[in-house]
Amino acid sequence: MTRMAVRGNYGKWSSTELALALAAFRNGNCGLNECARMYNIPKATLKRHLENRNLRANDRVKILGRTTFLPKELEDELEAIILIFEERLFEMTTKDIRKLAFQIAERGEIRHRFNKETRMAGKAWYYSFMARHTQLSQRQTESTSTIRARGFNRERVDGFFNILEKIVDKYKLNGYRIFNVDESALMTVQGKPQKIVGYKKRSQADPSAYGDKGVNTTIVCCVSASSFYIPPMVIFKQKYMAPELGVGAPSGSLIQISDTGYINSELFVLWLKHFHSMVQSSPKMPVLLLLDGNVTHSKNIDAITYARESGIILLQVPGHTTHRLQPLDDAFFKPLQTYYTLAQEQWLQTNVDSTMTPFHVSGLLGKAYSHVASAGIAEKAFRSSGLWPVNRHIFNDHYFAA
Repeated sequence: MTRMAVRGNYGKWSSTELALALAAFRNGNCGLNECARMYNIPKATLKRHLENRNLRANDRVKILGRTTFLPKELEDELEAIILIFEERLFEMTTKDIRKLAFQIAERGEIRHRFNKETRMAGKAWYYSFMARHTQLSQRQTESTSTIRARGFNRERVDGFFNILEKIVDKYKLNGYRIFNVDESALMTVQGKPQKIVGYKKRSQADPSAYGDKGVNTTIVCCVSASSFYIPPMVIFKQKYMAPELGVGAPSGSLIQISDTGYINSELFVLWLKHFHSMVQSSPKMPVLLLLDGNVTHSKNIDAITYARESGIILLQVPGHTTHRLQPLDDAFFKPLQTYYTLAQEQWLQTNVDSTMTPFHVSGLLGKAYSHVASAGIAEKAFRSSGLWPVNRHIFNDHYFAA
């Protein structure tokens, strides 16, 4: 009964009573025990406030319970990032937010008890964060099958163009300051070799050429609406860097490696720096960077911070609309893959007894890239997607799914 009574009085004192108790003790009007009893404040609490031993609830400030790992100003910054990303069509999941919280804590060297193996804040922290930030709400996203069924629809496209027009008007952007970035895979074997003619009863003319799966290499390409091509990033699936990997690559290419051969958060930040070195943007003279809806590695605090400080406005193209709204997706990568396959075939014909390795990819890419990276392709791609000049009416009704 006694314990229940004490628990029932927990935190019943006010910040005004705390201020009076502190003043009375410091003025010598009463001792610690008497001040605590007179103003109905626990002795231990009053002593902590006198000695400034709390993390944030010191002096006359009253905060009950355990303090949060992230200070209020950093939680407010995280909330602002979530709202900006939603406005720019990036869908932030609960895991994305928990990862960002961990990154913010690590970046600020803040003591925390987040999980260092998963590199995420816990679910309990997440739900407390959502309770503290009432203008945020969690809602169920549509299933992938539902989104695909809806496909390319007028509502989604109009929503995207509303945001695009707002950004273009606000920052007075032109074709020199609007860019599209996308990535594609290059293989050491042909993904889709050309049809060949041979003996009718033979099912495959040269099984040795196409028998294995090959090794994946990722190319990250970027171009502006004015046809300014950023030298590509080429990412090899390697454990150790070798200078020979970049032999024959397009001039100025950024050669990198990863365990998977795909881009990751760290490489995306590196690419952003490479991009910024080429465009020389700033907060006063920003550029717009249109991204694929599948670019999950852009949702990391280092990328967000660097983009904001460098004047790079990130805008996500809605998922399952990239075949219409992303210039590089159709107009650039399809012919690039075609020319890359032709270069592979020529190499195989002249190196009959050799096996293609990642060390040959840059040379083949260099030949293919020189055929495709032209002003005509870029300008036509941006115009046909309605991105520049901005034209939401470029798509007639027959483009949209029922």
